[in-house]
Amino acid sequence: MVEKDKKNENLAYDTTINILKRLPVKSLVRFKCVSKDWLNLSNSPYFISLHLHHSTLLLLFQRIPLSNNQSQSSSSSSCLIGQDLKVHNPEFFDFALTDKIIGSCDGLLCVKHTNNHMLSILNPATREIRQVPEILHDIKSFSYFGFGFSPIVNDYKVVRISVSDEDRILDLDNIRVSLDLDDIRVTRAEVYSLTSGSWREIDATILQTLYLMSNSVTANGVMFWQAFATDPDAEILVSFDIGREMFTLLEGPPLLPSTSVTHSHTNVLAVHNNKLAMFHCFINGGIESCSIELWVLEDERWVKQYSVGPSARMLYPICIWRDEIVFREELYMRIGEYSAVETVLSLFNPYSDELKTLPAQKDRYYYVSFNYVESIVPVANVHHEQ
Repeated sequence: MVEKDKKNENLAYDTTINILKRLPVKSLVRFKCVSKDWLNLSNSPYFISLHLHHSTLLLLFQRIPLSNNQSQSSSSSSCLIGQDLKVHNPEFFDFALTDKIIGSCDGLLCVKHTNNHMLSILNPATREIRQVPEILHDIKSFSYFGFGFSPIVNDYKVVRISVSDEDRILDLDNIRVSLDLDDIRVTRAEVYSLTSGSWREIDATILQTLYLMSNSVTANGVMFWQAFATDPDAEILVSFDIGREMFTLLEGPPLLPSTSVTHSHTNVLAVHNNKLAMFHCFINGGIESCSIELWVLEDERWVKQYSVGPSARMLYPICIWRDEIVFREELYMRIGEYSAVETVLSLFNPYSDELKTLPAQKDRYYYVSFNYVESIVPVANVHHEQ
């Protein structure tokens, strides 16, 4: 009889977990008050990881002003889109236009507050926030950031790579304009650990002859940036192993030689099935059509996943979401004597050739995007199991 009661008790416990792991974060936060057992369960590393792996993957956009003089908007700077392609819970992302999301990982966001040059790590779903302490060196100098998680050391980390001169650089997210390349060489790097709650300087000697030229992406415990040395066409990728805290360099995928048909190209870093990927984007003829290739790094070897196009529209890939490509299209218009740019966002399935318009605003902003999940991962201490 005792053995039967124990089996029933275990069955009830397993059923409870099976139900709770599928609930939205808002409900789980409320249910912490039900009992001490439910409170302990929701704070356990096992359940946090279980709930994370059952969370729905969402798409987060942030609107970036195209100029520093652009007037502030009364609407939120962010837009969260669900798998039904509708806007979800925008109140969770009420950031100012001066705040910039650096990275998204397991429901945590790393945000740079431009007004005071400080960093925060927050969980928007639970409304927890941690103010990152001041960096070892002056944070006002121009920097590239990365944010990610390493299952090897069970820790979330922020990386800051500094360049030598902020004043001579125009920062427009992926666009860097400088009067002299010698002014934007990497000078130092620091890493912040969520577990230790502190910064420390790390060896960046391997980067000191490089010029970084992109925001970062994180895949499988490694951060990546695009860079070049003296030849802008000789592209290099910088990788940072979050667990080992070590920088290495690798070559990007092979480029097709330029022809009379294809006169320019751009490269965009992405993540495909938790592996590093890169889009090669080619402009064909004038500015009337484009085509893209997606390359994925498989076991230290670049493999071409697919090609798309040529397309009669100028579509710029931003990221990959649920195996589909998020595109940005810039529409140029004239209003009286002035020209204006409006941004249209779309989602493209490379296997069915279906193109869908996303419900973000058509406006005069630059958009960056992130994959995002709601989670109960804490920001005060790391309680995470993979």
